[in-house]
Amino acid sequence: MMATHLWVGGDEAPALTAALEGKAAALFALLAGVGIVLTTRTALAEGRVGAASLAVFGRGLALIFVGLTLGLLPNFLLVILVYYGVTFWLVIPMLRWSSSALIALAAAWAVLWPFLSSILRAPLRDPIELESANWANLADPITFVRGLFVSGAYPAFTWVVYTMIGMVVGRLIVAAWKRGAIRSVGLRLAAVGVVVAVAASGLSALLAGPLGGLAALAHETPADGAPVRQVFYAQSMGAPVPGNLWWLTSPAPHSGTFFDLAITTGTALFTIGLCLAIGSAMNSLAKRILAPVTGAGGAPLTIYAAHIVAASVALILTSLAGADSAGRPPWQIDSPQLWALHIAGALLIGWVLTLIKRRGPLETFVSWSGRCFAKLSHDRRGTPRRRLDG
Repeated sequence: MMATHLWVGGDEAPALTAALEGKAAALFALLAGVGIVLTTRTALAEGRVGAASLAVFGRGLALIFVGLTLGLLPNFLLVILVYYGVTFWLVIPMLRWSSSALIALAAAWAVLWPFLSSILRAPLRDPIELESANWANLADPITFVRGLFVSGAYPAFTWVVYTMIGMVVGRLIVAAWKRGAIRSVGLRLAAVGVVVAVAASGLSALLAGPLGGLAALAHETPADGAPVRQVFYAQSMGAPVPGNLWWLTSPAPHSGTFFDLAITTGTALFTIGLCLAIGSAMNSLAKRILAPVTGAGGAPLTIYAAHIVAASVALILTSLAGADSAGRPPWQIDSPQLWALHIAGALLIGWVLTLIKRRGPLETFVSWSGRCFAKLSHDRRGTPRRRLDG
């Protein structure tokens, strides 16, 4: 994520960002689903469905609050937290669904929604009505809500696919932990992720090339006047190019097509699985050495917010500096050394949190919000529910 935000120029960065674009945000969203499972499993096991639902609502509300606040900062980065918070709300009715039902819905929605998205966006004057959602957007509630779900940079109806898959992954992890099979499950997740990503990439390439997708789009005129092939593969903003249905075969990052969703889901599964396998194999010395990394991993929201704030401060401080003689922005805005500084800052936060044995402050806030809402439930402890990992 930091690389795609802060290192987008130079000779090496285009290849790096092309490989990483869209992947980090998808991983973040998928991990949100894992977190939902981890924070509701006890309440659901005790039959307190209302408490679990309200806890997820409260956590989503806290994310929305933080996102709306960060969105006020002047920035060249888009803040995704409000959209993430809404996806928490969308999955509340699915907390008791079986894993097979979640997978089936996620797959069906990933196929259907890109078509619906194109139809719903077609009549809009601006296909991207909302970028970094902030408090000021509440002045136009209709556009605000439509942007959050359909016409924004990260529409919740697209990103909920990752959250549903993440819930399935979370259940697999919990079950594997109970039977001491984390490494095995991690390796399987990584293998499935590779297969899904490669298959989706290959199918998209087949449709675009031998089956005539790009040829059918040859006479299209994209809005920015760029070559069709370039637009087909370039990073999008929340939706595929409207019009010709062949655009839906694009694997472009953030386009929300089935192929984008499948590729980024695959890379997220691979990353999670690989980390689980490596983590299960580490000895105590390795864990102590990597404490800053694991500490940072335990505070993703805090580090994300710090990253956004730092980028905003840098933008303000360098706003008068302009570009250098080669036309590039100053290094405080875009450079490998800036990326390294943000990584160092994330590790520093992780190291400090490990030393003081505390959670990140924003993680604490989100948990507190979830607990406050859960207390509003009138659930009583009941008969444990059936297993949901089938």
